[in-house]
Amino acid sequence: GPTPLPLLGIFFSVDTAQPWLTFNTWRSTYGDIIYARLLNKPVIVINSEEVAKDLFEGRSHIYSDRPKSILYEPFAVDFNIVYHALQLRSAHKMLFSFLQDPDNYSSHFQTCILSFMLTTVYDYELKAKEDRIVDSMIRYADLVIESLAPGPTALMETFPFLLQLPSWFPGATFKRASVKCIQAGYDTQELPFQNIRERMVNYPINRGSKTDEPYSLRAAQRRACTFLLLMFFLSLVVSETTTFTLHVFLLAMVLNPEVQAKAQAEIDRVVGKDRLPDFDDRLSLPYLDAVLRETLRWYPVAPFGIPHATTTSDIYKDCLIPKGLAMTHDEKKYPSPNEFKPERFLHEDGSLTSDTMPLGFGWGRRACVGRHVADTSLWIAITSFLAVFSAHKALDEHGMDIPVVPKFSTGIVIHPEKFPLRIVPRFPDTSARTLMQLTGLGPYMDTTWGIMRLIYQ
Repeated sequence: GPTPLPLLGIFFSVDTAQPWLTFNTWRSTYGDIIYARLLNKPVIVINSEEVAKDLFEGRSHIYSDRPKSILYEPFAVDFNIVYHALQLRSAHKMLFSFLQDPDNYSSHFQTCILSFMLTTVYDYELKAKEDRIVDSMIRYADLVIESLAPGPTALMETFPFLLQLPSWFPGATFKRASVKCIQAGYDTQELPFQNIRERMVNYPINRGSKTDEPYSLRAAQRRACTFLLLMFFLSLVVSETTTFTLHVFLLAMVLNPEVQAKAQAEIDRVVGKDRLPDFDDRLSLPYLDAVLRETLRWYPVAPFGIPHATTTSDIYKDCLIPKGLAMTHDEKKYPSPNEFKPERFLHEDGSLTSDTMPLGFGWGRRACVGRHVADTSLWIAITSFLAVFSAHKALDEHGMDIPVVPKFSTGIVIHPEKFPLRIVPRFPDTSARTLMQLTGLGPYMDTTWGIMRLIYQ
């Protein structure tokens, strides 16, 4: 690997906003396995899918630990669940939002994913367009992502005493941001918990023996708090990364209209126009699956990968991997990586290849625990959108296409910056009435927070 500077290591050699780009450049010089020292933390970078699979899957018993981190510990969750009916309903509700306000696409995608997660975890029905729980979760997620940016994170890991500085200390912006993030986290957790407590009072659980009631109730409360806390963090992680991936999908459709047309033709051929796609159609829509896989590959929203740590020292291809070293990886397997080509995941006969894009979720026992939730949520959202709408470049005052130059945010999780586009129904007769017929959802006058709105559920 590169020669480190005393104390600082490779800190000034790495683009701390986009470190994966630096690691990718180093691959041609140092190979698929790179050793580096980032400040006081030794790191091994895996730059090859082959090596990552060999280590994280073939030797997962020693490569599945997590590196200790003073910043990441609160964000780990080990849970996964999938509810297709709820995901389908959330995607259908999203279609009404796009019909009513196509310009606010970011909010519609985010609401779609959060609606499913809140219903699944808290049995909370998202009704109002401006929902206090949703707004709070979005604000907290933004603060978490900002706080875990690679540059500040490296400084905190190297000099943990900085976290002990008072928030008023000159230059301690990171501490003020941390305090703000922690407070937002408490507030965000409390809102859905409060909703559940109120419903438990109004609809008490039918308990068994009264002699067991005090113990059972206390135990149930402890289990419920632990479970809901885990679910809270899972909801945040899945909703943010899934929403950002949908932004990438929309950008890809605007830049690659031929891909969009081909995907829509497959939907029309398999599903028809008298109903909307559902999960039973997935095996018959291989090109849609290829579009999803290519979306995950083209611009992964977590390009820094999932950190791993070894539980014991290991030798791989004459390289010593010491115990406890953190690892990350990025993909370099696919030719013409900057091109959006779903066909790379298809055989010549149109069937899907065996490459399910594990790069998007990690390998082995430390793979993303929400990968199945994210996969099915992404698939139904993308397929439902393409069945009803098309995304195109925005037009200027002369009716000409406005060029789109992809720009991405920086940090541990990235997303496309807002770009001009227009979202239009595919068919001229598309209306709220036709969507009600296709989805089975009906209009509902919501008065949440004292404001009257027409929604569909």
